[in-house]
Amino acid sequence: MTPLETDYALREVHERVCGNHTGGRILSQKLLRRGYFWPTMHHDSIDLVRKCDKCQRNANISRRPPQPLTSIMAPWPFAQWGMDFIGPLPVATGQRKFLIVAVDYFTKWVEAEPLATITEKNTEIFVWKSIICRFGVSRTIIIDNGKQLDCQAFQDFCQEWRIEHRLASVAYPQSNGQAEVINREIISGLKKRLEDSKGRWIEEQHGVLWAYRITPRTTTGESPYSLHFGAEPMIPMEIGVQSPRVVRFNEENNEEGLRNLLDLVEELRDKAAIKDTTYQQRVSRYYNKRVNPRPLREGDLVLRNSAITDPTGTRGNLVVNWK
Repeated sequence: MTPLETDYALREVHERVCGNHTGGRILSQKLLRRGYFWPTMHHDSIDLVRKCDKCQRNANISRRPPQPLTSIMAPWPFAQWGMDFIGPLPVATGQRKFLIVAVDYFTKWVEAEPLATITEKNTEIFVWKSIICRFGVSRTIIIDNGKQLDCQAFQDFCQEWRIEHRLASVAYPQSNGQAEVINREIISGLKKRLEDSKGRWIEEQHGVLWAYRITPRTTTGESPYSLHFGAEPMIPMEIGVQSPRVVRFNEENNEEGLRNLLDLVEELRDKAAIKDTTYQQRVSRYYNKRVNPRPLREGDLVLRNSAITDPTGTRGNLVVNWK
């Protein structure tokens, strides 16, 4: 077959009456079944499909990550915080409809405060009151790209306290994944507690945060409360159905026992740090197996994800995926 004939055969079977824009391997098989063959048929079929404009614009959006996962580790308790906002939520008392959330990367301790509006000043007050005044000056704050956090005023505030102001990548917001995980847990907890009384989320958020703080985390094997205070808290159940430590409570020995726990808190944190590192490495290995590198260089021609580049545009099953 001449080059002109092979091009005609490929296009006829791929994109015209007999074709449905199949992949390169299926395209070459369809030609073989009809008795056609030339030495480079398989290569030419794949090349045609790769250059087909309609195939490119309607290609499936890959869910596989393009880059390997890099874990973010915290050097010591309360040195590194992740911050994010939840909302808008149903309007509650004081016209508050947002929740600013901060989580410590080491202990997983979480602080949150409801707000009526998200402003640079409110953010600075939250960091001062809920982080600096309670846990000391942190080393790093990782934030998303919201204008209230990624602004000159907040950068100046962090610079004043010698806090590193680190932004999560726009393309990969999971780099602030710790805060994202907490957001999902808070929202899930509020949904289960509120049912139809959505406006009471401010009253219920304290219970959600308390439950989170006393629950052991998979990554560390310890609760945020125990890593913070060195002991587990007394919970209402231990009063209703007395636990062994309530039954055996001795006021004279209790203070000495608490001192012993404080002496062991550093060992507890060291073990939690080792478990956290091991867990992160295991997650990274699993994640990186699915990585599909897509290297791009300056000057390359690319198509853009239409859902991201035009989020307000018309969406539907028949809209192209790439533009």
